[in-house]
Amino acid sequence: MRFILFVARRYFFSRNFGNAINIITLVAVLGIGVCTAALILVLSVFNGLTNFIEDLFSAMDPDIKVVASIGQYMTEDKAMVERLLAVDGVVAVTRTIEGKVVLDYVDNQAIAVLKGVEPDFNNVNQIDTFVYEGNYDFAERNNIPQAIFGNGVAAKLKANILNEVEPVRVLYIPQDSKLTNPNAIKTDFLFPSGFFSVQLEYDEKYVISDFETVRDILDAQNKLSAYEIRLENIDDAEKAREQIKLLLGEDYKVMTWFEQHSTLYRVMRNEKYISYLILVLMLSIAAVNIVGSLSMIVIEKVHDISVLKSFGASNALISKIFQVEGILVGGAGAMLGVIIATTLGLLQQFYGLVKLEGGDSFRVKAFPIALELGDYILVILTVTILSYLAGIYPSRVASRTKVVDGLRR
Repeated sequence: MRFILFVARRYFFSRNFGNAINIITLVAVLGIGVCTAALILVLSVFNGLTNFIEDLFSAMDPDIKVVASIGQYMTEDKAMVERLLAVDGVVAVTRTIEGKVVLDYVDNQAIAVLKGVEPDFNNVNQIDTFVYEGNYDFAERNNIPQAIFGNGVAAKLKANILNEVEPVRVLYIPQDSKLTNPNAIKTDFLFPSGFFSVQLEYDEKYVISDFETVRDILDAQNKLSAYEIRLENIDDAEKAREQIKLLLGEDYKVMTWFEQHSTLYRVMRNEKYISYLILVLMLSIAAVNIVGSLSMIVIEKVHDISVLKSFGASNALISKIFQVEGILVGGAGAMLGVIIATTLGLLQQFYGLVKLEGGDSFRVKAFPIALELGDYILVILTVTILSYLAGIYPSRVASRTKVVDGLRR
């Protein structure tokens, strides 16, 4: 094997840098390098986007969520929180309750989901970090509870956090009530203490206030919507989910973060795989240059091949030399691509070279990117396989070289 590698390396690092074969080899290396870099960067951008979206959704959605298997609410179990905290990997548990309401402010109306959270809610979902105006405060103001409003809901109402006189009127209609009965409508009031912005789906949907306040508004004493759970390590979500299901039984539905957003997660994953396949096709086209490069080397080295055969080299040995030569060309391109991708990826991470269009309205201004070891291994393995396949035909041609014909040249 050392001899095979020695010969292949000598052919790859030819001293005559100006000849056509070296130029073709250089083009092959550059082509592989550019495609490798593009493949790593595209996969890294998808990693960054996935992480960014997870961070956004985690402001409202926990690592694991426990809800009733049937119906909107579950009956409160005072020992449930302690039982859930005893599960391996669980670091925080909080109760939430929510229901749909109609909001009325001056001459503006909006439909929203009113969500009640406990003081320890931020131990599970850090919604307070997304409050961009006002404060995360549910304490009473002028004897009226406060709430934080999603940016979209606040815009529809044209709510004003500085208005000390006019609170937002909250209208709740119990599910078992008839719309024709005006007495069934329950009316309460909330002052907006702040506005939050996570992403459009939540900004146009949620108003968040104190747990007990919302439970009174929804007339749901001793009821709650969910137990929301944060894990020490999100990668252990499936394991924790199975333990919780075993603990709680069939009356509860236990969902991991990925199950709460299965459609979004599946779309992101499929787009990543499709992009990978498209770029692998481009990489395959670039690998064709390896075939041309090796074919030219075989033609140039016919005399050398014949000499090796005259000394007893087998067809298999000659074939392996050129297969290794193809892997060396692909490997050089892969290393070049890794260097380019890592350099550009780090520059994007630290300096944000490529900006997001309309980035002023986002929490991040540039395309998020996350370089992961698994992507490097996948891409390098892909390049190695393609380089090996590209070397099969030239290596077979080389192994069929006739000793007499080669020595005559």
